[in-house]
Amino acid sequence: MRARAEDTWVRIGRVGKPFGLKGEVVIHYSGESPDRFRPGRTVQVVTREGRVPARIATMRPLPGKLVVSFEDRADIERVRPWVNCPLEIQASELPALEEGSFYHFQLLGLEVFAADGRRLGVIEEILTTAGNDIYVVRDGTREFLVPAIRDAIASIDPEAGRVVLKDLKGLLEP
Repeated sequence: MRARAEDTWVRIGRVGKPFGLKGEVVIHYSGESPDRFRPGRTVQVVTREGRVPARIATMRPLPGKLVVSFEDRADIERVRPWVNCPLEIQASELPALEEGSFYHFQLLGLEVFAADGRRLGVIEEILTTAGNDIYVVRDGTREFLVPAIRDAIASIDPEAGRVVLKDLKGLLEP
């Protein structure tokens, strides 16, 4: 049974080093839009003790990262314990994607089948490249690298937990 979106936590970034003395920190974020870090939003800081809700007070962009402050954490000593901690939100808080697009967490763990019905393995990793993602499919000692392109994928059904590949010459055998 696949996890429901409200039960799934998604990493959206990581707390970096403090920025000044007034409780601001650098945030290294995942994804294309820093919008989920706008003031008033709540994220979860994953500490050794568990998730700590943190409401964002201020945010300003820097090239490739953000500078953020959190409510009730207005000095460096209050944010220092969070350095290098992951930041997460529930999957149900993510914006909906256009049909046929998926978040990585929705694909990891899906079973992959060849066009002839053979089970090839499970998507265990997704490599992001400039051109397209690559699904790393493993089954024991076998590993297949499947490009995430329409020419290679016949169907993706996260609800059923499966991906079916097209019969593309050279995809599975050299």
